[in-house]
Amino acid sequence: MKLKYAPSFVCPKCEEGLSVNSRLSEGEEIKAGEMNCPKCDQTFPIKYGVPIFVSKLDSVKEHTARSFGYKWRKFDKINEYYKKNFLDELDPLDYRNFFKGKSILDAGTGIGIPCYCMAENGAKEIFAVDISESVNAAYENNRKFKNVSVAQGDIYALPFKKNAFDVVVCVAVLQHLPDPKKAFDILLNFVKPGGTLVTWVYAKEGNAFVRYFVEPFRKLISRKLPLNVVLSLSHVLAVIFSIVSTCIYTPLDKLNMNRLPLHDYIMYRTHFDYRINVQMIFDQLLAPLSYFFSRKEMEALFNRPDIANVILRHHNKNSWTAIGDKISGR
Repeated sequence: MKLKYAPSFVCPKCEEGLSVNSRLSEGEEIKAGEMNCPKCDQTFPIKYGVPIFVSKLDSVKEHTARSFGYKWRKFDKINEYYKKNFLDELDPLDYRNFFKGKSILDAGTGIGIPCYCMAENGAKEIFAVDISESVNAAYENNRKFKNVSVAQGDIYALPFKKNAFDVVVCVAVLQHLPDPKKAFDILLNFVKPGGTLVTWVYAKEGNAFVRYFVEPFRKLISRKLPLNVVLSLSHVLAVIFSIVSTCIYTPLDKLNMNRLPLHDYIMYRTHFDYRINVQMIFDQLLAPLSYFFSRKEMEALFNRPDIANVILRHHNKNSWTAIGDKISGR
């Protein structure tokens, strides 16, 4: 954790500022120590450069943290495919210019792909949070950036001041939370008036195959299997996916025949390598919770008096990119 960013953190329980005790540092980087709340006497350890604001989780959150922590340990290096996937999910946002000079909260960073991309595109400062131990990979992946701070924390109890960020980005996270609407409301609280909330979620529309075939398998079988077994299964399914997309979808697409399930999404995934598609399948199978948002639900989330300039896009016809500005003075 960079010492200069310590004042930006607060106690997630009482929102009091925290004092810092460094036990091991490298220049301005605190590698080990703790942050202390003088009001409620809580202590938050700093381990391997990452402040930890997560202690005891309920069973669902613990399952989520364990599952996605395991996934990101197996796929822990950022590459061009990861970056393309994230940046494509932001469209039509002009990411090359939008993030320049802005303070950003990356809520649910995984191995740090969002904050990496935003740092590359000129962000002033980025605070990245995830509930799982993937924060250690996120920290390592973003060490070259002097303006990225990574913490382990829960979206439902974030360690920051309200109205603190020009942009809050939450991509591929809300659908895996126990109460997505509550999480949405919480995230909006951290956007400055005049700032922007950026989200990406699974869509109900265009996902009939996933909802009626993949989801029952996930709920009844895969989420209960050992994670190493699910990963092995994902490799097998990725081979099948490659064969189907190459031998069926691609030839039909060249003939302008695009009525097969998930056509746009599968054709999009043909631009990614085998390993990234394994990760994509693994993501679908391991989550303890997955929620699919209808267009009506997304419109309802953003249809409120303190949000304006809403953009809603059906990404690959099976997910939603939704962006809105928080109105000044609200």
